[in-house]
Amino acid sequence: MLRNLHGAEHLWFADDIFGLNRHWLGEFAEEVTRRNCSVPFKIQARADLLDQNGAVALKRAGCAEVWMGIESGSQKILDAMDKGLLVEQVVQAREHLKQQGIRACYFLQFGYPGESWQDLRRTIALVRKTRPDDIGVSFSYPLPNTRFYARVREQLGAKRNWSDSEDLCVMFKGAYSDHFYRAVRDALHAEVESWHLPIKRGERSEIRELWRAVETLEPASRNLDATELPQSASGYEFSVLPDHSQLVYLQNNTLRGDINE
Repeated sequence: MLRNLHGAEHLWFADDIFGLNRHWLGEFAEEVTRRNCSVPFKIQARADLLDQNGAVALKRAGCAEVWMGIESGSQKILDAMDKGLLVEQVVQAREHLKQQGIRACYFLQFGYPGESWQDLRRTIALVRKTRPDDIGVSFSYPLPNTRFYARVREQLGAKRNWSDSEDLCVMFKGAYSDHFYRAVRDALHAEVESWHLPIKRGERSEIRELWRAVETLEPASRNLDATELPQSASGYEFSVLPDHSQLVYLQNNTLRGDINE
């Protein structure tokens, strides 16, 4: 009806976890096919629910774009968030969607308590490894009545509602200044956009300059009294993961080689 009577050309399903029930997703695709009522649509979904069969069903139903709450490329941070998500599941979901020609987009969070520069680099590395079609970056926001909120409530001061802050303003004592997180966001956005749009003259050079600015800002932007989570928060022990040279792209030589590829 939306397509035939009102000329709808694209739909957005306002559901935080579309396809929570895998069986329903298959039934939905069958019904759309039976009625010949496919309209391109986009959804939000969990990466760990997007297996190969789910991606095939979404394609049959007309899905054009999926936004996933990836949040971080660091397993330590995902565990601290109680995401119930593995980094490898993100890689798999991205590949399943790519095989079906569905745009895969990531919601990312910067500044979660306990997130180090190493953790941020792992997020950047995951984005570079999987090459999403788009990203949305926000700062970690403590919602009332959550454990996260309880841990940082004493630092919020007058900023206790979304209207009191900004989407890219840390409301507690983050590991870095807001200015630094915005610099990382701008550099990562610019790089992701460069993968999918025609490269303009000088654009690669501009992206390199954005990352150089991040490198320069990093040591000077640290907050010495940043909020940290307990070592066993959420039942997980925070062990320091070993560095993997192939994932750490912000060292000068590797960074420049990656952007020039």
